Amino acid sequence: MILIICFCTVQWNCSKKMDALLLIEKSIAAHGGLDAWNEVAKISYLKETILYYPNGDVERRSIKKISHSFEPSSTQMEWEKLGVSYKSITDKNKIQLFKGKVEVLDSLKLEQARQEANAASYVFWQPYKLLDLGAKHEYQGKINLLDSLPLHALKVTYPEGNPNDIWHYFFDPKTFKLHATQVNHEGRISLIINQAVEMETGLSLNKIRKSYFLDSLGKINYLRASYDYDIQALIKR
Repeated sequence: MILIICFCTVQWNCSKKMDALLLIEKSIAAHGGLDAWNEVAKISYLKETILYYPNGDVERRSIKKISHSFEPSSTQMEWEKLGVSYKSITDKNKIQLFKGKVEVLDSLKLEQARQEANAASYVFWQPYKLLDLGAKHEYQGKINLLDSLPLHALKVTYPEGNPNDIWHYFFDPKTFKLHATQVNHEGRISLIINQAVEMETGLSLNKIRKSYFLDSLGKINYLRASYDYDIQALIKR
C-alpha cells in the first residue's frame, strides 16, 4: 500500500493517553454530543455536488433532496436526471426506486441506489457514525497532513464490507472537530477537506466540503468534487 501520510512522533500532552475510542468520544462531544444526536427523529437537506475535470472545468452539477429518519430508520433521496425525476426509499429491509411514477425493479439499479443511500447517511452523520458496530478503529497518533497541518489520525476499516476500502479521519488537536477524511477506494485515493460546518442543528454537520484526488506521493493532484449541504428541516423526537 502506498504510504501517503507522514507520521510524527509527537506525544499527546495529556494525563490520559489518547486512543481510538477516546478520540471519537472527544470529537462527538465537540460536534454536539450523542444526546443531541439521539434527539433527532428526521432531518432533510439539499446536497449540491459539482464534479470537475482535471483542468478545473465543471463536468457535472447535481442537487439531491435527502431525508434521514430514525423512527423508523430510513433514507429517502429525490433528484432529477435529464429531465426525469427519481426517488429512492431505503431502510434495513428493502429498497424502492422510482423513475417518475414507475417503480424500477432492476436488481443492479436497486443495489446501486441502496449503496448511494447508505453512503449518504454514512458521510452526513460523521463523526457520529464512527461508533457504528462492525468498524475497526486504529489510532495512529498525530500526523502532518499534506506536510503542514498537525492532526490526530484515525484509521477505520470495515471487515464485513469492502476489505479494500480504507478510511482515515483527521481531527483538530485543540477542538477535536473533524477536519478531513481520506478514503482509499478501488486503487484511488481521495482527500475530502471540511471547509465549513452548519450552525442550525447544534451538531456541527458538514456544510461545505472539497474532495481532491491525490497522486502516488500523497500530494493533491486536482479538485475532483465540491459538496454543499443546505439543511431544510429538523424534527426532534
